[in-house]
Amino acid sequence: MERTLFKKLVLATAITSLCSACAKMNFTPVETNSESSVAPSKTVNVSQTVAYGNKQVDFLIVFDDSNSMLPDLKKLAAGLGAFTASLESSDIDWQMCMTTTRTVTTAGIPAWGLSYDWVGYTPTSGTPAHLLKRGTANLDNIFVNTVNAMTIGGAGSGDERGIKAALEHFKSGALANTSGNGCYRPGAALSVIIVSNEDERSVGGDQSKVKPTDADGSYIPLEAGDLPVNMIAQAQSSFGDDVRFTFNSIIVKPGDSSCEATQDASGTSPSHQGTIYAQASNMTEGGIGSICDANFTNNLNTFKDKIVNSMSHLTLQCEPEPSTVHVFINSQEFTDFTVNGDVLKFKSPLVEGTKIDLKFDCK
Repeated sequence: MERTLFKKLVLATAITSLCSACAKMNFTPVETNSESSVAPSKTVNVSQTVAYGNKQVDFLIVFDDSNSMLPDLKKLAAGLGAFTASLESSDIDWQMCMTTTRTVTTAGIPAWGLSYDWVGYTPTSGTPAHLLKRGTANLDNIFVNTVNAMTIGGAGSGDERGIKAALEHFKSGALANTSGNGCYRPGAALSVIIVSNEDERSVGGDQSKVKPTDADGSYIPLEAGDLPVNMIAQAQSSFGDDVRFTFNSIIVKPGDSSCEATQDASGTSPSHQGTIYAQASNMTEGGIGSICDANFTNNLNTFKDKIVNSMSHLTLQCEPEPSTVHVFINSQEFTDFTVNGDVLKFKSPLVEGTKIDLKFDCK
């Protein structure tokens, strides 16, 4: 009897459990929106004027004084006369120092970026002979006399180091260095102009560019001081992170094999394309001219145009829909630009005083 009651109790419990398991479950539904929420397009209108900069410009001329360079240095001397004449007629307050690409060894210690005196120059009281200033008379003669007095070739000239020379010159002229070369002023724009028919350390650290006619030992690896990025960092360290700096090159342009052949035929030693110098110019938005041009006046005037305060790009408030970007320069529609993400880049820098109007939709 007890066993029968126990069986009935177990059976009833099992049925109850099964019924509970089969009961309808009540789920709380999750609200979903079948239509995605799309924010309206944000239209942006921006107006800006490129600011006027300090009219002071400090130049560093870097002469390649190796064996084959005398004819090109004479062209540069002639071009510098016209160049400084145009500076004199402008409102640019300029001054100029000069160095060379050669290594100078004194008491066994090598040095680069030394300042050289201008020849035929009588500076005003308190101004060193290596610092040429606005208002100087007979500039044409000073440039010609200086080049004619230079030692072309000889010890230390075969290892051309224009980047290294500029970097070391910046160190010496740092604003905090009260006993330095005195070539640089607080707030002034900085413009380097190099003329060379070879590259940094002759072949730019690229052993494949050594020619059969190159002297033994022409390949020398680049060091930290030969790299454009370190020269730029030194300029910022010496003169401030916001220094307006352009590195301008008159060189055998990369890819210009015709000019290279012309230089090889006319010089006493092989030439090389200025790949590293071109990199420095591109990194600082400087100019690049050809050493094979009949004269350098046009190149130098192009460099002058890059001195004034300019704007090469704008960072936008958002990434725009490319098809909606409209740019107006001085009230005229302008199309010579590219958009990369939220950066609007002008193919040619806009000079100071230029008014920019933008309209675009954010993505």
